[in-house]
Amino acid sequence: MAITWFWAILKMLDRYGVDPDDMFDVINAWMTATRPVWFRTATDPATGLTTFVIWGRAGSGTATAVYARPKGHDTEVYAARYLTADQIAEFEKWEATHDD
Repeated sequence: MAITWFWAILKMLDRYGVDPDDMFDVINAWMTATRPVWFRTATDPATGLTTFVIWGRAGSGTATAVYARPKGHDTEVYAARYLTADQIAEFEKWEATHDD
């Protein structure tokens, strides 16, 4: 499996105010298992399309969501956002029970 990037990923990150390093940190934590990450799914109510979301912390501690989808045998990363206050509270509850 390879990780590929949506052609406009940097524009998407800029649009949402996400530092690319934070996105890369979460992906690195997932690929190297250096920090716990929480895999979630998200479904677009308008289209019904389902994607997966990786909730994790960047090296700076910032809670970040990375959005990706399967593309053949690969995984395409297409967006990232910082977690909202409600999402951070949910993530912190999950973190309290997972240290793997």
